[in-house]
Amino acid sequence: MKKDKELFTTMPVGRAVAKLAVPTVVSQIIVILYSLADTFFIGQIGDPNQLAALSITFPIYTLLTAVANLFGIGANSVIARSMGQNDEATAKKASSFSFWGSLALTAVLSILLAIFMRPVLFFFGADNLTFGYTSDYLGWVFVIGGIPTVAGLVLGHLVRAVGKTKEASIGLTLGGVMNIILDPVFIFVFQMDVAGAALATMLSNTISMLYFFAVLAKIRKTTVLTISPKYVSLEKNVCWASLAVGFPAAISVLLVSVSISLLNGLLLSHEGGNILSASYGVASKCGTIALHISIGIAQGVMPLIGYNYGAKNHKRVHQVCNLSFRILLVFSLIFLALVQVMPETIVRIFTPDAQTIEVGGVFLARWSWCVVGMSLFNMYNSIFQAVGKWKTSLFLAVLRLGVIFSVLCFLMDALFGVNGLMWVQAITDTASCLIAMALYARFKQSVMQEVMHQQAPAAAPVSGSRIVTISREFGSGGRTIGKKVAETLGIPCYDSELIDKIAAQSGLAKEFVEKYGEYALSDKLYENALSSRGRDGQSAMDKIWLAQKEVITDLAEKGPCVIVGRCADSILQDLADCLTVFIHASDEQRAARIVSVYGQREESPAQRLHEKDRKRKAYYELYTGTEWGNADSYQLCLDSGKIGIDKCVSIICDLYAS
Repeated sequence: MKKDKELFTTMPVGRAVAKLAVPTVVSQIIVILYSLADTFFIGQIGDPNQLAALSITFPIYTLLTAVANLFGIGANSVIARSMGQNDEATAKKASSFSFWGSLALTAVLSILLAIFMRPVLFFFGADNLTFGYTSDYLGWVFVIGGIPTVAGLVLGHLVRAVGKTKEASIGLTLGGVMNIILDPVFIFVFQMDVAGAALATMLSNTISMLYFFAVLAKIRKTTVLTISPKYVSLEKNVCWASLAVGFPAAISVLLVSVSISLLNGLLLSHEGGNILSASYGVASKCGTIALHISIGIAQGVMPLIGYNYGAKNHKRVHQVCNLSFRILLVFSLIFLALVQVMPETIVRIFTPDAQTIEVGGVFLARWSWCVVGMSLFNMYNSIFQAVGKWKTSLFLAVLRLGVIFSVLCFLMDALFGVNGLMWVQAITDTASCLIAMALYARFKQSVMQEVMHQQAPAAAPVSGSRIVTISREFGSGGRTIGKKVAETLGIPCYDSELIDKIAAQSGLAKEFVEKYGEYALSDKLYENALSSRGRDGQSAMDKIWLAQKEVITDLAEKGPCVIVGRCADSILQDLADCLTVFIHASDEQRAARIVSVYGQREESPAQRLHEKDRKRKAYYELYTGTEWGNADSYQLCLDSGKIGIDKCVSIICDLYAS
């Protein structure tokens, strides 16, 4: 945990960025391999019509991701907020509604596609040469595999909503790895061609779904998540609240689908359309390498930016952003140079067809000029997401693909034909990057104004109030010591009394404040930094922390008192007259105490106190940026197991009076 704290607060920026970005990039590489697998293996057949079929079906298949985002991301937000309000009923309704609602919509779309397969595919650009391949592909991945695909994606969002980020990542990786393994088996061993690639994708998504079912079964007794149909509700605070939040995420995916379909359709309208479509498919798939690596870097540093922005450490935010921009610029320039040197060689990896290689090489060389703008654009967008500027992020996404790309497609086609279409992506991402850069400059200016305001002379800290803060290991008797000190000195002691005050200040349920006012959702700092957040960029725990700071500061201003736990020592660190105490004891003595005081629990006493300490430590270090339990952080550290409760009380009272 000390290393996690250092990563966010004191670790050199270069090491911190690498530590966060590298695992995310690795995860994105799995997504890249997943995305490229079908194109690579189908390309080895040497039939441009089958490659074209993948390009034609891709925007239709993307509808499944849009459905999953609509229900899954929306429910994720509702579940998090409901937990903060101790409203388990709404959380259960939201999880069940999102699961069954997404499956119902997917079922309707699958049936409609099965009935109207021919007109739909011809609308998206299929012809007599590609219709058989496109219908085979969508038959497996959408008509038959749509429900398991969406179920797996939605369950991933739900699992992430309750802090199980590791399990969500494993589910994504599992599906990608299985697809890579199964593709060559069905395509070459069973000689199923495009249908084999589709069957492999469908089975991989089904395996991912089954994994999430297993995760849900494992955590069902300790979570609000449920997919029981009896909890399905159409109440406004459930269904409409979920769909409203999920809508922007779904729109973003649909815009990608529409943009691909639009450009692909215009290419197919020209002479040799299938070759052009196949070439575009290969070029765009190659581009996903740059796209996903840039997304990995940008999303990897998001918690680092968000954490330090929330802590108002704007200097570190600036350093992280600058380094990330430099890394992305170097990466994108190297990628661009490699493509420009050997475009046909890269295309040849995906297909042996000579005509597709020739056309695809030209297409890829021109398309690749988008990489610099696209990489930097992703970074700008991630910064806005990290600091809670979701409206700006959505505006940029819609502007980029919904407006600029669409207008350029028709304009460049009318003016320059196929040659113009090959430059659309590069012009779009360059223009979008410049707009994002301007918005980022405005954002930086507003931050600088805030920094200037913060640097103005502050009011002198409260003085003349003798405050005692008691931090403690679980089971060490810190609460008892705090109450006895207050009783001896004749001053108030605030412990459980803080819960009511914080609940009233934050608007959150008393039970939720009691459960999470000192304990993190996870003992991993980065998982807490990435926990579910509302539209204002704050999680329920963030709101508890802000209310907690205000309540504790107000109590300290009123006069002498003892405050137990809740990071009071850090909150009041600038107070002129505050005695900070840390109480600890051996594991054996603490285990014996929690058995005698709290009674025997299901888990072993040692396991219980270690779990409590890990989450208390994670909470403290997440919000204070200092190490919990480090002797240097306190004025007085006492071992209650060795010297006893009463002696601890006596020492604190003597120091208080001195």
